[in-house]
Amino acid sequence: MSNKSKNCCSFKTAAANCKKVLKSFNVKKTIALMSLTTVIAASAAVMAVSAATGDVALDANPIANAGEAAVKTAIPLKEYDVKISVDGKNLGIKCAGTVSDALAAAKIDIYDDDLINIGFNEPLNANTEIIVNRVNIVEEVQIETIEYATRYKEDNNYTIGYSEVVVDGEEGEVETTLRHVYIDGELVSSAVVDEDVTEPVDEVVLVGTKEYNPIDDFSISQIPAPMDLTLDANGVPTSYTKVLTGKSCAYSAGPGAGTASGRKAVVGCVAVDPNIIPYGTELYITTTDGSAVYGYAIAADTGTALMDGLILVDLFMESYDASCDWGARQVNVYIL
Repeated sequence: MSNKSKNCCSFKTAAANCKKVLKSFNVKKTIALMSLTTVIAASAAVMAVSAATGDVALDANPIANAGEAAVKTAIPLKEYDVKISVDGKNLGIKCAGTVSDALAAAKIDIYDDDLINIGFNEPLNANTEIIVNRVNIVEEVQIETIEYATRYKEDNNYTIGYSEVVVDGEEGEVETTLRHVYIDGELVSSAVVDEDVTEPVDEVVLVGTKEYNPIDDFSISQIPAPMDLTLDANGVPTSYTKVLTGKSCAYSAGPGAGTASGRKAVVGCVAVDPNIIPYGTELYITTTDGSAVYGYAIAADTGTALMDGLILVDLFMESYDASCDWGARQVNVYIL
């Protein structure tokens, strides 16, 4: 028998076998029928080719795969009614596929910080409801001023009432960065994410502590007048024990000169008769006509003219010329 006759017999035999298989299936099973019909057609095509070429080798696998592909492409994806809540709106669309497909079909953009109640790759079903919450993150910088303090530095080289700013004060500040989270326009949380502090610089004020009496402004004496020494409108001490009136002269001495009482000679130390005015007595001396004020003085020295009663008081001056300028004048000596 020739190859062509053998091939034809093989084809008839395969067809007959396929018909027997079909009879064993329920005709209501449409998909199976479609698959088997496809197999028969494919088998016939293969047999025809084999007959022409003389090749009797048959492979059923490609035919079965072709049938499966035909079945898959024949079934369309089912569409579902999907609800989408976003941006204050409730939308409804009909769509097949996944959550991502539904959002794309509704032309809804999803941003990195947004919240969604369902995964993007979840398949759609009859109960799918997509809720999108818009998340907005805002950073705010707050600056708070820190007031500087004022410190006072005492200095006895300056009299009471003197003040000077030696260090300028500078305000500090606290720079705080806050992160606010809004969901659908409503603030849900705030947190501090950074804080930068610049410390203030204190102001420093120099103040004098040396006691000062305005009497010193118009006195020749260089011994500061005590704060409780005050004068009335006539230039007379408001408090004294008695007043002596008499002749005064002036004298001077070299640097470092001492006095009879042991004090160092300075302008403000005066010579007296210690039997009348004891050493260490506090005095206030002014001319009787008010033309000059020697001022606050201490009885510290003596001399022949004083002991002889020729003069009441001898005033120490800083120089010979100054003593000559004073000369001899009538004075009032107030015993304080």
